[in-house]
Amino acid sequence: MVNRDQATSAVRELLFVHAAERQWMDEIHAAMQPWTNAEASRRFGLSDAKVGRGRQIEIARASQTNYLPLILDVYSQALKVKNFYTSQSEESSAWQWWIRNQMNARQTGLHRAVLQYGTGYAITSRGEGNTPIISLASPRQMVTLYGESFYWPGEAGVSTEWPMLAAEIKHNRIRMWDEENVYFFGARNAPKNATDWKQLTWNSASNLEFIESRPHGIGNVPVVRYEDRMLLDGEEQHGIIEPLISMQKRLDMTNWEQGNTQWVSAFKQRYVIGWAPNEETSARMKASDTWWINADAQKVKAGQFEETDFTGYTEAKQATLRDMTAIAQIPPQMAGANAISNVSADGLASMENARDNKASEIRTSIGESHEQLLRLCAHIAGDDEAASDFSAEAAWQDLSSRSFAQWVDGLGKLATMLGIPAEALIEDIPGWSKEKVQRVKKSIEDNPPQEDVPTGTGLWT
Repeated sequence: MVNRDQATSAVRELLFVHAAERQWMDEIHAAMQPWTNAEASRRFGLSDAKVGRGRQIEIARASQTNYLPLILDVYSQALKVKNFYTSQSEESSAWQWWIRNQMNARQTGLHRAVLQYGTGYAITSRGEGNTPIISLASPRQMVTLYGESFYWPGEAGVSTEWPMLAAEIKHNRIRMWDEENVYFFGARNAPKNATDWKQLTWNSASNLEFIESRPHGIGNVPVVRYEDRMLLDGEEQHGIIEPLISMQKRLDMTNWEQGNTQWVSAFKQRYVIGWAPNEETSARMKASDTWWINADAQKVKAGQFEETDFTGYTEAKQATLRDMTAIAQIPPQMAGANAISNVSADGLASMENARDNKASEIRTSIGESHEQLLRLCAHIAGDDEAASDFSAEAAWQDLSSRSFAQWVDGLGKLATMLGIPAEALIEDIPGWSKEKVQRVKKSIEDNPPQEDVPTGTGLWT
């Protein structure tokens, strides 16, 4: 049990770490947002005060063609947990807490935070009747402190499964967890920018007011950290977006340069040297297909500037898109890169292997955290059997690119060639919800096959 001064000191340390983490998280967050006029002007060094900048600011804002949200969507849509099975391949009793906390829908926000920033958090608390309550937190509002797994002989080892301390910061409201209690703090004054929490003006004992502490009775800090990849040397990479930001900037710069060029030289321009018509003559000449110039032919020269060839800009954009899709491991056609043509449907599906492999790696890491979360829920609910089932596994929907005919053909071959009961394969039919699978299985039980139904076909193989 820590006292008020110790809790305040711990919160101050967590706020300092939070300020450091927010610096790079805010950069990633900004890279995902549409530009305002002010942001577009800042990126290209423009100023509203200068005459004639209005059109350039419009071009600057239109230069943003942000592919980063698209890449985030591609992987987010490949991450959907459909069930949680025990080591005996039966549905775990802990799955009910996933359903009751509406995690079927809420998992999307959690997964997107993990993909975007490299980490995300789930917080559990004890509700009425020992009902586990799950709340989710963005890493832009959450900070955790873990112990070091390396220790010298004679020292007590520290578990790295659970944090030693965790804090959630929402403007001037702060709550912190340790193994026994949750502590509530209020900041008399909160900075507008979270990166300023490292400054003594905001991060001081006089500015942080201790409100109260409450025992949570769980036995460990009830916070589960999610990571897109569990690395051995800290967070060398923050999510899947950070490595692509430089290429997105390159793409925006190409668009900006093309936009300016298009504005001034996308059309043929004629010139006349040695003669200037009056306003009426000039207007008439613009509407005519032939100009007649009454002047000394020896002094007047007429010519034409050709329009700019935009092929170089187009090729530069496509080259950047190919680089981006290669590093992101998504098929080029998803980002509109014209690197492929005349490819069959099966060929297009095979091109998505890289994306599927990367999604599988991410599912492995996130799945471990989902399992940890549901074991914690079972512990809170007093379900010791589910809480201690470390072989339980989260089941993911297979969202790889295959036609429905390919799925059915593959499942049929599993049933006929390997003798796998068809009822066990129904769950793998794409697009079928758990409820529909249960209805179909019940229908099969209520309507057994007739004797004249040939064996080896249909659902009763």
